[in-house]
Amino acid sequence: MVETDESEGTIRTLVVDDEPGLVDLVATHLEQADDRIETAVATSTEDALATVEAADADFDCVVSDYEMPGTDGLALLEAIRADRPDLPFILFTGQGSERVASRAFSAGATDYLRKDGRSDQYTILANRVVKYAERARAKHRQERHLEAIESAHEGIAILDADEQFRYVNEAYADLYGYEPAELVGEDWTLLYPDGEVSFVREEILPTVDRTGEWSGETTGLCADESTFIEEHTVSRTPNGDLVCTVVDITDWKQRTEERDRYRTLVESLNDPVYILGPGGRFLYVNDAFVDLVGYDKETVLGSTPDLIKDAGTVERAERQLGHLLSDDGPDSVTFEMEIEPKDGDPIPCEDHMGVLPYEGDQFRGSVGVLRDVSTREARDRELREHRALLEQSLDALNDVFFVFGLDCKLVRWNDRLLKVTGYSDDELDGMRPGEFFPDDHVSRIEAAVEEVFETGNAGVRADYLHEDGTRIPYEFNATRLDGPDGDVLGFAGIGRDISETLEYERRLERQNERLEEFASVLSHDLRNPLNVAEGRLDIERERRESDHLDAVGEAHARMETLIEKLLALARDGEIATDLQSVPIDTLAAESWETMATGEASLVVADELTVEADESRLQQLFENLLRNAIDHGPVGVTVRVGALPDGRGFYVDDDGPGIPVDERDQVFESGYTTGGEGIGAGLSIVERVVDAHGWSIRVTGSPDGGARFEIVTSGGT
Repeated sequence: MVETDESEGTIRTLVVDDEPGLVDLVATHLEQADDRIETAVATSTEDALATVEAADADFDCVVSDYEMPGTDGLALLEAIRADRPDLPFILFTGQGSERVASRAFSAGATDYLRKDGRSDQYTILANRVVKYAERARAKHRQERHLEAIESAHEGIAILDADEQFRYVNEAYADLYGYEPAELVGEDWTLLYPDGEVSFVREEILPTVDRTGEWSGETTGLCADESTFIEEHTVSRTPNGDLVCTVVDITDWKQRTEERDRYRTLVESLNDPVYILGPGGRFLYVNDAFVDLVGYDKETVLGSTPDLIKDAGTVERAERQLGHLLSDDGPDSVTFEMEIEPKDGDPIPCEDHMGVLPYEGDQFRGSVGVLRDVSTREARDRELREHRALLEQSLDALNDVFFVFGLDCKLVRWNDRLLKVTGYSDDELDGMRPGEFFPDDHVSRIEAAVEEVFETGNAGVRADYLHEDGTRIPYEFNATRLDGPDGDVLGFAGIGRDISETLEYERRLERQNERLEEFASVLSHDLRNPLNVAEGRLDIERERRESDHLDAVGEAHARMETLIEKLLALARDGEIATDLQSVPIDTLAAESWETMATGEASLVVADELTVEADESRLQQLFENLLRNAIDHGPVGVTVRVGALPDGRGFYVDDDGPGIPVDERDQVFESGYTTGGEGIGAGLSIVERVVDAHGWSIRVTGSPDGGARFEIVTSGGT
């Protein structure tokens, strides 16, 4: 069937009657009654059927007589209805009756009109032809619209004035998980969550009533209670129906949001980002890229990379891209190159390049992230210089430096270890601590390793075993190496040759032995005869009194003093070992109280605590204080105080002082400025200072007297 050209408005009508004159008359009256009507005539049912079924037939209405030879108009109606069920058919007859009318309508006639001879009957007929034709056309248009709706991918629904579904297509019903028949007659609120219903009532429907249409996003509710995001258009038809068009945009929305998040992320990156299209031109750059190259974005977009790279760099980047596109290529590559900005010197950068996802087999371009590595290169260069300096410094040490890993294998050492052990670098690599020592020292090394891992520090003495079998005494101190998270990495340390130290200790031990022997001689061989002499003197004093006897007693007392000082001098060479925190202000005051001070006075100016052997330190104070009293005027003032920054302490007085040219001699045994004493007091002071590892110097006091400064470097 040929589709009607509705735009022309012509209503083609077939008039059927067995009387030729009458059929032409009816046709003429219809065309005169309405100029839209165009007629064709047939004088038999056979001619009428042939005309309707012709290939070029396109009738909008049939007007037929009832009684015709051989058959009647009802038979023609039935024949036409078989192929054209919707074609308007008006039975126009002069031999009608209620029975005929009933049969006509039962057979599907559109209308029944009797010929009554009135002049206006053709006008009435023409009006009905036009009415039924237009109605059929409207119905046809609606059917075509519905067919289009059914074939549409979008979900389309029509709601009546009561806001209930009058029609839904398959796509619409599928979106919500229903069959179309399940939705027809239901209220639209079935398909929306509670919160969305109020939005539709308060926002969407008022907008449609006011403007005729609303479009936006809503949330649909499916039969299984799940939801989805829909693009929704609602419009009002002239007859009051609501037409709803719905598209599920959940995936699109997610992709859009993901794209927006990605774009936001890229724009917020501090690193420059670029995208090159398949033709090798910039499709996208972020603000950081623009800042790096110095060109505005409009200049960069659409240009080729040679805008910011020299030919060699462009070629290298193209080779890297080719590597990515090869069958066995990686997902991404990272390489270094230089960017040539609009202004300034080339900028060393690291390019992390990948390819965009393919569309089928089509290459879509590449994407890259640049990183300015100029600062890193400077930092790496500085780090290399520092590392080289550290290596040279460690190799310049006379001490052995070593680092062992958590597995107790040697991982770092200096050149000194090569010389001490005789091993090569290759031989040293991976050696364990015990392999450097003779069998009789391995156990102490193993104990020290265990201690450093447990406590963090350890010290031990042991002999390095040279490759040729020579033993070299060393003292080792090690510290555990901990990572930033507290995990143990290994330990590092220093080893020092103590051959000279051991020899010094042996000499000192021999010296102490001789001094002890000398002290025994003093104590026994001198004190015994003196005791005898003192006993005899006591007997003689009982017999008589004599100034000579008093002089002898004084001589004995002087000899006792000399013996005591000689004993102190002999024994004060020992190393101070009983160290403790000693307040010098308190000890100086206690030492002052043990001696006859006469009119002399002591001033303690400061508080200071030092690590010292208290008894030995008291000897020091007693000798310095006695020296000030013995060599100062009557009423001499002695001061004790702290050196600046707590480096030690001083003892000075307001006496005559010590001549500058004699200050280097005062600590020598036997030095004295008077007839009294053996000159051992200041020698004992120096021995106490040395025993503690301190230093002492003689200078003048602010009042012109003598000043002794003892530097401990350990004061608090």
